[in-house]
Amino acid sequence: MKSIVRVVAPLFLLASLPCVAPAATVESQPSLQKPSASRATAATPGMSQPIAGIGEPPLLRPPAAVPDPASPPARVFHDERYGVTFNVPTAWNLTRKDSDVSTFNLDARSALRSTKMRAVATIAFNPHPTSTFSGALFYFSVTPHTTAAECSKQATEKSPRKAGTASIDGVTFEHGYDQHGVICTEARDEIYTAMRDDACYRFDMVINTYCGGEVSGARDITPDELNSVRNRMKAILNSVKFEPSQASR
Repeated sequence: MKSIVRVVAPLFLLASLPCVAPAATVESQPSLQKPSASRATAATPGMSQPIAGIGEPPLLRPPAAVPDPASPPARVFHDERYGVTFNVPTAWNLTRKDSDVSTFNLDARSALRSTKMRAVATIAFNPHPTSTFSGALFYFSVTPHTTAAECSKQATEKSPRKAGTASIDGVTFEHGYDQHGVICTEARDEIYTAMRDDACYRFDMVINTYCGGEVSGARDITPDELNSVRNRMKAILNSVKFEPSQASR
């Protein structure tokens, strides 16, 4: 009887103990942790460093610009009344009516109330779709019956004011620029003005963007991308031709 008690007692004690998985089983399991962001960045070429203080994955570098669409087709704008002609490239829209695709008074902030928009060409696609670029507009406008001083003021009134002069088809234009935004720079306007036949001729090259980074999460447009858009509008400006002025006819 004593021998039976000795055998049963250890079995009872074993049955009352909690079940514990062997330590060797836990150690043999493969690790399921994902590599840290720093490891992923170091191991993956072509990736930029994450923004300090923001737990976001690394952002891809700016991709190459997308190819230009084949439409709308290129065309020539001609203003018979004021004798101005310029080329509108492929993949740009053209209209003579404000508010169809633009808001002239908001984009050309230094224009007078009497300034009349004659045409606006707008880019019809986004050449940098992963950036904060939102639009490009090329304006031609005229302020009739004004003075040379008022005409010059349109290009140089807004800070940072005067940038210099520029020659457009042999005519010297005042060249200034304006930029504005609340949190970031949301609009950049290069302004060109000159007097012809008692009227102020004006061209505006406007680039619109929105705030990126912490505000929208989008990638900020780069200086090179801004310059590429500016060069598109500069090509339109360089195509401008003037008919002989009324005084020389």
